[in-house]
Amino acid sequence: MRWWFRARRAPAVLPAALLLFTVLLAVVQNGTAALPSAFTGTQQVALLMFVPVPVLAALMLCLESRLAAQEATGIRPVRFLDAALAVATVAACAALALAVGTLIGSIGLSGAGALARNTAFLTGLMLAVRAVVGQTAIMAPVGWLLAVMFVGFRAGNDPYPWTVLPEPADAPHAALGAVLMLAAGLAALLLTPPNPRTAEA
Repeated sequence: MRWWFRARRAPAVLPAALLLFTVLLAVVQNGTAALPSAFTGTQQVALLMFVPVPVLAALMLCLESRLAAQEATGIRPVRFLDAALAVATVAACAALALAVGTLIGSIGLSGAGALARNTAFLTGLMLAVRAVVGQTAIMAPVGWLLAVMFVGFRAGNDPYPWTVLPEPADAPHAALGAVLMLAAGLAALLLTPPNPRTAEA
């Protein structure tokens, strides 16, 4: 366990990313930005959707930092430890979002709940894509955000159901989509062998 913590660099990387997550959440609050859209010309997009990206990048950095020789042995539960790290990261983001949402009225519990859901969805997406393309999967959440921004809205600021991220916190299909995506990502993490070409930490 000790060597795993040292190899993943989680104690050094993730706290800084979670601090940045909290600061961005407090600064962005319920702000929106007018961004280009393929169907509506411009679209008001909630900036909260972009807040999880630094944490996802930090999680990917941790997962791709490894000691190849030690992890090659079958007796070390590396994949389960990595899955636990991913779940703990999502849980920490959810707890921070709810705490800040409670303290800052403009965010509210609804906005915090949507952010926690979106973090789970994007984490699952990144992990699922990582099983296929490796560490470049960090671009998968960014690509999804761009897709939502450009083609995810109908007229009247109405998001398509597949977008998940801009949906209200109480949208059941979005919550189900986030749960399924996170489950798929964790399954991919548990079932995919480590990339042998990954450099040692």
